[in-house]
Amino acid sequence: MNGTEPVTVARPAGFDWSRLRAGEAPTSLIPESLARKLLAFPARVHADRLTVVLAEPDDYEAIRSLEARARMQVVPVAGSVEDIQNAIDIHYSAAMPEAVVEAMDQRFQEFGANGRAPADVVRDIPLVLDAEAGEDGADSAGLVIQAVDSLIAQAAKARATDIHIEPLEDRVRIRFRIDGFLQEAASLPRTSHGALISRLKVMAGMDIAERRLPQDGHFAVRVGSSNIDVRAATADTVHGEMAVLRILNKSLRLFSLQDLGLQKYAAASLRKLLGAPYGMVLVAGPTGAGKTTTLYAALSELDAAKLNIVTIEDPVEYRFDGINSMQTNEKAGLTFASSLRAVLRLDPDVILVGEIRDSETARVAVQAALTGHLVLSSVHANDAVRAVTRMVDLGVEPFLLSSALLGVVAQRMVRKIDSHCPVAYEPEEDEIRALRSWDMSPEARFYKGEGCYFCSYTGYHGRTGLFEVLAPSDEFKALVLRSAGQGELLDQALADGFRTMRQDGTQKALAGLTTPFEVLRSVYTL
Repeated sequence: MNGTEPVTVARPAGFDWSRLRAGEAPTSLIPESLARKLLAFPARVHADRLTVVLAEPDDYEAIRSLEARARMQVVPVAGSVEDIQNAIDIHYSAAMPEAVVEAMDQRFQEFGANGRAPADVVRDIPLVLDAEAGEDGADSAGLVIQAVDSLIAQAAKARATDIHIEPLEDRVRIRFRIDGFLQEAASLPRTSHGALISRLKVMAGMDIAERRLPQDGHFAVRVGSSNIDVRAATADTVHGEMAVLRILNKSLRLFSLQDLGLQKYAAASLRKLLGAPYGMVLVAGPTGAGKTTTLYAALSELDAAKLNIVTIEDPVEYRFDGINSMQTNEKAGLTFASSLRAVLRLDPDVILVGEIRDSETARVAVQAALTGHLVLSSVHANDAVRAVTRMVDLGVEPFLLSSALLGVVAQRMVRKIDSHCPVAYEPEEDEIRALRSWDMSPEARFYKGEGCYFCSYTGYHGRTGLFEVLAPSDEFKALVLRSAGQGELLDQALADGFRTMRQDGTQKALAGLTTPFEVLRSVYTL
């Protein structure tokens, strides 16, 4: 299938996770700490026997420890380490206890009756996460700490990238963004809103007294064994201040190009671009398309020990050994453009510019690429060809761009079919019509997720990328030089062998990685 590796869609061997339903797992018999230590998940109880999924089902010491704790016979069943860890993360949920929610409601109503602002209880709270604080519900400050701690821990376990705290007329709605979609995670008493926002402001170093103007800040916490960076932003709405927390798990390993979903031909093409001594490589896509992650994966392909690599970011999301990272600060006058000019005096070999968003940054980046530096950056554009015309729109002269540009990677993110519950299915009629318009065989078989506890019955778990890599030919550069339109540029790219995101998505749908619906949702309008 044109370079796409075949994907196995059969159910995993060992324990049949698809039969596990919400609330079935007897997690109260085995504490989370022991489950993680032994890589053991209590799956079900039947006839006074506890079925436990173990990464090493022949580990008799582990089985004896589990039997002593559960006080019943353990029946070991084999399971993969990844599946067991996922099950522990899902079933040992860090959801906020109902007793805490009820206590918060009662205590904050008392504060309102006594004329005290709920925010008063959080002004002097230490800036640490303390999951045990306020367990008895007597300490209102402790309840606020426990509420915030629980939300962050729950989001981290659910693989959420963002937490939305939204005041409504009668409640506070908490939503997590998981695999690109918002899902409601909790509903808190309306009386808790002021204290929650104030606590977050204190943690993020914001002005707790300023409620009318938007603010942003950040803080770092530790959840279990993971180090979490949180970027917080607040803004006033008709029902009060809302807050959005961006979650970055710094304990996760960085992705390689294959991990991102680049097929072999696309990864090879990108590596060839990265092997150039100078020039510009752009990553294009809308907000949330994973551009920064791709830039980091590209950096991991370079030899930091032999190169002076400098990144300019807002904010710096990851810290690499051997790579120098700079944080922009517009209030202090340190913009992308001014930072880039300063970096050019530091003898860099490779420069990563987090985003090209204005004419000055675009021109300075192109000049840097022309003067012996490899420049990597991102730009907001729908596809690879539009990224080229976008640079011209930003004021870069076509003759400079045609000389500096090495290539463009454009991308989208799509949800992956959950490996625990794939089933074959027939797409809807409108999907079939659209897919056939891409020269797809009408006999092609497609898969979707049936829905299970691992994927919260959505049929999807995790995401992968759809990519197109444009390495401009001499003919393409000649068209750029004479300011040709997008249609001409695309026709020339296709004549040169360019493969679009539509083609990449079609191949991944055929391979069982994602569904036709996801491909159409992401790239049909391109």
